Order: sequence, then C-alpha cells, then structure tokens
Amino acid sequence: MGLFDKKYCDICGEKIGLLGNRKLDDGNLCKECAKKLSPWFEERRHSTVDSIKEQLAYREANKAKVKAFQVTREFAADRYHVYIDDTKGQFAIATAMNVDVNPDIVDLSQVISCKLDVQQKRKEEQYRDKDGNPQDYVPPRYRYSYEYEIKLAVSSPWFDDMDFKLNSFAIDEHERQKIMNMENTGNQIVAALTGTPMMNSGYAQPMGMQNNGYGQPMGMQNNGYGQPMRTQTNGYGQPMGMQNNGYAQPVNQGMPQHANYAGAVAGGVAGNQAMNQESWQCSCGMVNSGKFCAQCGQPRPAINVSGYSQMNVVRCNNCGWQPSDPNQTPKFCPECGNRIG
Repeated sequence: MGLFDKKYCDICGEKIGLLGNRKLDDGNLCKECAKKLSPWFEERRHSTVDSIKEQLAYREANKAKVKAFQVTREFAADRYHVYIDDTKGQFAIATAMNVDVNPDIVDLSQVISCKLDVQQKRKEEQYRDKDGNPQDYVPPRYRYSYEYEIKLAVSSPWFDDMDFKLNSFAIDEHERQKIMNMENTGNQIVAALTGTPMMNSGYAQPMGMQNNGYGQPMGMQNNGYGQPMRTQTNGYGQPMGMQNNGYAQPVNQGMPQHANYAGAVAGGVAGNQAMNQESWQCSCGMVNSGKFCAQCGQPRPAINVSGYSQMNVVRCNNCGWQPSDPNQTPKFCPECGNRIG
C-alpha cells in the first residue's frame, strides 16, 4: 500500500482525508471519530480497533449520565470547572456540563489521589545604566510567579489521570489576592474530590502548604510577595544568606551581623583591622574586596594605623549603627534611639 493511498476509518467506514488519519495499533481512525473519545484518553496510538469501538460505546452511554447529572457544587478555574453531584456521588471536569461537551461522569469512589501542585517560576531582573543598556543586579534579583495544577489519579478503564491547570497564565508574586483565591479554589477541589476536610487557617491551604495570609506554597515564607522558603527579601527576592542595607550584602564576606556596622564596637581594633584586610564597605553601602567599589566605582578609602578609615565616620556609640550617607545624619539612632553626637 502506497503512502498516499486512500484510507478508510475502521470505525465508521468513511474515507479519511489527507491529514485526517489517526493511526491505531491495528487500523485507522478518522478525526471525526477521534473527537468522540474521552479528552482524558492518551493511549490512542497503542489501542486496537476493538478497544476504540468499546470506548465509543461507553461515551455514547455517558450522555445519559450527563442528562441525569445534578450539579450540587461547582468549582471554577480559568478554563475547567469541577462539577459535583452529591446525590449520586459523581463528578465531572469540563468546560461546560451538557451533552454536546459530553464530560466523563466519574464516581467519587474511583478517585485514587488528588493534590494541588504549585510550580514556582522565577525571572532575573535587570536595570538600565546611564546609557540605557540593560544590566544584571549584583547579586542577582529575581521576580517570582506561580502556576497551579490539580493532579488527579483515578481508576477508570479508559484513562488513569485527569490533571488540569487552574490558571491559564502564571500569577505574579505581587498579585496576592489572586494567589489567595487560586489556592483556596484548589483546596476546595481537593477536599471535594477526596472527601477530606480542608486545612483551613483563615484561607484553605493545600496539603503541604503553610499559610502566611496570602497562600504561599509550602517551602515558602512570606514577606508579602511569596518568596521561596529559605529566602528573605529586600524587595527584590534575594536568596537566604542575604541581609539588607538597601544593597543586599551577602553574609560571610567579613561583615558583622549588623549590615550597617562599620566600626569595631565589640572585639577591639584588631577585629576591625582583620575585617578591613578582606573586605570594606563603601559609603554607598556596597561591601567590596577589591580596590574600587563594584556598585558606584569609588576607590577604597585609606586605612590609618588604628584600623579606621581616614574619611569622616559618623556612628552610634551605643550600638554601632552608621548612616550610608555621612552628610545626612539623624539626631537619634534609628536602631536603638541613642542620641548621635
């Protein structure tokens, strides 16, 4: 048989167009008959003609179940709706509940497992320099977004899973209300299909989720914008191990615990000299190890014999806080309230 020989559907017997053939394990299927199969069916290429005929008979009988289906609860995602018939213990997942769509009617007892899956995506942010060219932040800054999907495993002779996404587009970390609503909807669906109570702490969080008031996924802690767990933010999603003085200095670069601590308040002058041998803090706040500041380009200040910079230094004599701009010094320390002389 040649490549371009006419083919006929082994189900309905109609001639198949040039691009209309759907290959079966032992025959051919036209696209019109293929449309009648379950949308959750994925094993068409490994199916026989007889098994396809059996499924189409099941799909025809399913229309009567659709007509008899009574929607007692409905959960709406961006595209799909989850319909529950509590009177019969059945559910369906589809874009609409009617005979034309013919959604598969499944018994709740056929549900094997159901969970809300959260996918976190991140995109590195950039800024534009004085010439208008895009530049990466150092250290890198990220913007996060989230996608939600229901992972549903069922026991059916025609399909094993009915996975579907709740949101058509990723939700930005700053859209807190959308994040909260999406996770609440996902938890309601999980609870309805599994018959388990929702984990509710004000807003239903999915299993494996903890609530910060905005429904961040498990492994997330909240700064108000859903940064990943083990992350604390300076407003730009720096990873943990970062502390913020406005420029996100990494730890373990010779800096004391306080990000604006510039002098040897505790530990004596020797400790300050050891720190300055490895790293130094520019007046703009950036911690550097080279001769010039990587943030603003200023040269490293000279160090006198006492271990202090020869530039004028203003700091709190109580806790050691130092302003990033010595020319703008408050009268009282914002950290401990001590008067700055």
